[in-house]
Amino acid sequence: MRAPDRQRYLDAVAHRPRPDVPLFETEADPAIVEGMLGKAVDYALHSFELPIADVVEWNRRMGNDMAYFSHVWHLGRKEMRDEHGRLHYVDGTMKSRAALRDLPLPDLDALRRRLEALLAALEGTGMGVVIGAQTAGFTAATAIGFQDFCIAAIEDPAFVDEFQKLLHAYTLRELAMYLEYPIDAVKIGSGLIAGGGPMLGPEMMERFEYRHMREQASMIKAAGKVLMFHIDGQVEPLLPTLLAMGADVLHPIDPCGGQQDIYHLKEAWGGRIALHGNIDINGVLLAGTVADVRADVQRHIDALAGRGGYIVSSSHDLHQLLPLENIYAMRDAAHEHAP
Repeated sequence: MRAPDRQRYLDAVAHRPRPDVPLFETEADPAIVEGMLGKAVDYALHSFELPIADVVEWNRRMGNDMAYFSHVWHLGRKEMRDEHGRLHYVDGTMKSRAALRDLPLPDLDALRRRLEALLAALEGTGMGVVIGAQTAGFTAATAIGFQDFCIAAIEDPAFVDEFQKLLHAYTLRELAMYLEYPIDAVKIGSGLIAGGGPMLGPEMMERFEYRHMREQASMIKAAGKVLMFHIDGQVEPLLPTLLAMGADVLHPIDPCGGQQDIYHLKEAWGGRIALHGNIDINGVLLAGTVADVRADVQRHIDALAGRGGYIVSSSHDLHQLLPLENIYAMRDAAHEHAP
């Protein structure tokens, strides 16, 4: 297994050709992490929320060139635990203005200490850091509940505006704190995109999503950091907007059941943005053989990475049904196959 190299990632983002291709998987289900580490982990935590030593060791075994740092803001969420202890989102509970009183905010000092601990643990590894920033759009949608959020956007948009104003003020403070540190990239994203495209019309997407993201993007670019967008579902209709914000990387490029073609995206947009992901978690990674996975990764590298601009990873997060041998096959193919 090769050594991590943050420059490998930065070169791909900048479309600088080189004889190797970066790998960066942002998140894995606790069962996957447990299998890779050979030890029990807390299933209520995301892979990036585990103890720092476990985060670093999982990233090393995953073969990542970058480590992902973020936190889950459970604001207003109604959640249920499965039999293993995982938390599953059910709905939001903050459906009226009364819920906005005394809004609980994350502890910035605690986040600062954890980031400093991760940076210290990564010293000498060669691995870089990508921050996952909170956004007002996604946080409001999960806190209210996606269906009720969309209804409120039509029937009581002033309520959504008021809520998002409070959230956005915090997200800017959190982002400013992150940008004080020697990180490499910041990931922001939308939770209002599905397999058929945006959940709201263009004017509402601008009001309740893009305008907040645009301000964050401006801060990230002004700080000289890579701007990574994580957006599920059909993303091509959004690309002009994202590129205008200064997007450098698009992730995770879900095949959407065959409705989204990364090779078309490369041809149409690949000169302006790096593509990250697309190894299908519900296709080849789930049901393919090790040979199938290796061949698919090699096909992606051959078609997408010749002039830089491609980063290997799955088409979303590594879910618990994926065979470990297929995850290792993706890793090893990315490490061994030259563009």
